Amino acid sequence: MSLPVVDCENKGEPKLRTAYDVCIIGGGVIGCAIAYYTAKKGLRPLVIEKHTLGSQATQASAGMLGAQVEMERPDPLYRLGLKSRALYGQLRAELQDLCGVDIELRTCGMLRLALSEAERETLLARCDWQTAGGQRAEWLEDEDLRRDIGDLFGPTFGALFLPDDHQVRSVALLRALAAAASELGAAFLEHTEAIGFLREEDRIVGVETNNGRFAANHVVLAAGAWSGLLSQWAGVDLPVLPVKGQSVLAATRTPLTPYTVFTHGTYIVPKVTGHTYIGATMERTGFDQTPTLQGIVRVLSDAVRILPGLGISGLAGQLVGLRPGTEDGLPFLGEVPGVAGLLVATGHLRNGILLAPITGLVMSELIAGENPSVDLAPFGLSRLQGKRP
Repeated sequence: MSLPVVDCENKGEPKLRTAYDVCIIGGGVIGCAIAYYTAKKGLRPLVIEKHTLGSQATQASAGMLGAQVEMERPDPLYRLGLKSRALYGQLRAELQDLCGVDIELRTCGMLRLALSEAERETLLARCDWQTAGGQRAEWLEDEDLRRDIGDLFGPTFGALFLPDDHQVRSVALLRALAAAASELGAAFLEHTEAIGFLREEDRIVGVETNNGRFAANHVVLAAGAWSGLLSQWAGVDLPVLPVKGQSVLAATRTPLTPYTVFTHGTYIVPKVTGHTYIGATMERTGFDQTPTLQGIVRVLSDAVRILPGLGISGLAGQLVGLRPGTEDGLPFLGEVPGVAGLLVATGHLRNGILLAPITGLVMSELIAGENPSVDLAPFGLSRLQGKRP
């Protein structure tokens, strides 16, 4: 993939470079989605990435579009996920047309297995409120599951089948977003560390990096788990926490099932390549990205108990990523109160792939001075007022 990059040849003191409509700090799937949707509006974005595009949480993501599978109630996050999932059909066609990259959207659906009577009752209730709200969801008893799909699973208490929860290949999605954005005029700067904001009176007007200073009308902080640290440059206490996720990539010549299989704490995601993603832990260990035997044993033992046929699969790799988490489970999206020119798009935790299109769309609307397509009040920083000491 060939992307336009900013000329970084810079001898001596940093200098102010060409102005952009928006500088986006963070080249994961969220940053690239913002670049794509912003470029679609005819604006010129610059993505600044400390390492390589997608090298942090995105590369470890299984690519689930689980708008229904793990949402516990019909809250703002659930509604945001549904809106984002609905964008994927058009997005896939647009990206393929612009850059020829297939994001490998698979529409087989997801199975959420119940492994206890308590989980069964929870999932039956979830089936009821989701269908009452107009979404497709079907309850399968254990005997129905084995009759329709085969005797693949360990003991279950039934399963919730969600035909509209899909999956993509995360790395392919990121490549497509970046390539399509570049076709529309976006620029990307890898191996460049943002080290501060540029200010003009009380407004953020750009980003200072180890490769120079870049002026912009807007700056978006989309640095994933590191966003909280970087927000302090603007005097903002953005409570984003790194949450380590460990997963395994299994080599399966033929997927045991076409469905994404989900249980409490474990997912199994078959890919067209023959590989299967098995994950994932949720660990608050700071910024430690060390893979551990304990984490992998937990992931694998749960997966083999759920889908015994996985036990003879080969081990193709081990993945670790730091997801950006928040205390209330909601992402931060929108303008930063009291800091003109600065916006944030972070805190997506394990829903970054699902929420990438809607995040890119609403952030591009804010940058263009338009009213956002969704109500961002539940995801704004103002919700922190009165909740922090």
